[in-house]
Amino acid sequence: MSIAPDASKASSWLVRALTTDFCPWANRFVYWLKEPVGWFVLATAASVMIGAFLAPIGWTLAAALAAVILVGMVWPWVAVRAVSCRLTPEVDCVHEGDRCHLALSVRNVLPMPVWGLAVEGFLDRVCDEGMATHPPTAALAYVRPWAVSTYRFGVQPELRGHYPDGVTSLTCSFPFGIWTARRRMGDVLRVTVWPKVYPITGQTALTGRRRAETGDGNRIGRCGDIVGVREYRLGDAAKQVNWVATARADRLIVSERSGPECPRIHVVISDQAGSSRAELADRIRVAASLMANLHRSSIPLRIRIGNRQVIPRVGRDGFVQIMNALTDVPIDGVDQVARIGRADGHTMIAIDSDADGNPRVSISDPGRNHRVKAEHDDRVIRRDLALDDQLLALWTEVRDANLVA
Repeated sequence: MSIAPDASKASSWLVRALTTDFCPWANRFVYWLKEPVGWFVLATAASVMIGAFLAPIGWTLAAALAAVILVGMVWPWVAVRAVSCRLTPEVDCVHEGDRCHLALSVRNVLPMPVWGLAVEGFLDRVCDEGMATHPPTAALAYVRPWAVSTYRFGVQPELRGHYPDGVTSLTCSFPFGIWTARRRMGDVLRVTVWPKVYPITGQTALTGRRRAETGDGNRIGRCGDIVGVREYRLGDAAKQVNWVATARADRLIVSERSGPECPRIHVVISDQAGSSRAELADRIRVAASLMANLHRSSIPLRIRIGNRQVIPRVGRDGFVQIMNALTDVPIDGVDQVARIGRADGHTMIAIDSDADGNPRVSISDPGRNHRVKAEHDDRVIRRDLALDDQLLALWTEVRDANLVA
């Protein structure tokens, strides 16, 4: 059976003939040619045959090629074993796309410099599943002899996860690049990459039908009694401006109102695999942004991600709980589809994807105006548009904030 890449289906017959694998069963016999050293070995064997049967110049070529092979394999092997490395991140947790600084400490016991060291396998998760190779996490052009050198560099993780999630290797292919020597690095500290969180303006007015049985009393809201005044914040409605206090202070002052104690909101997040890794990644980013906004508003949450349930604590610890739970979702999702049930009498938010792979936020609020027939509100976040702009105005009750500004 022949295997041809999809890109060659619309190409000419010559391109298809040159890019089609007609004998996939024989690949295991020629895998050694993937390394350049394999071709050097083949050329050395051909030179030996030329020297033995045709002309003495073949022996000269064979000796030169053998010397290149010897130096190109021995020196990288010695280099990765003559140094000891320690890789340490400056922070334990970072969000996707944020700059993370790492410190690489290298101890060289050789009386001569070491060139061409690289660290591979530490931050190698990407959204593009089609990438056959990944760039190294760090590369050093020069390491001083008989010294301990510390290098500080910055990286930007692309995809959430706990790193390293595999084997972190110290590699070297200097001087000729015909063979890469690898040695496992044992002294590596882990770093957790949380999903990217986009800001959402304002806070939700979701309350549900039932009052909470536990809590700290009335939360900050928009419809209760006035409990004080404060400076204007982006998202405050025009009707909340206290014009008397504003005139006295010569800056915008708004009245702080209370709201009913919010019952626990049930949130269901789908961890089902999508058509691509990037589709699931965008869904998790939308969920992380929404959960961070609700948790910041001191709204009790009951979160179910697939078959796992999380009840966040109050404060920073609860935020860390949410981010860690979303980080633990497999990068390619799960095949088993978790059933999304109903939470009677409670406000429920379900986050999944529509038929086109766009993140969808379905809100069921039984406490909304009874004159509104539909209790469900589906909002689709299009992936072909900027996610940050769409999430910024997710809560529609702050649409008049521009009138104040």
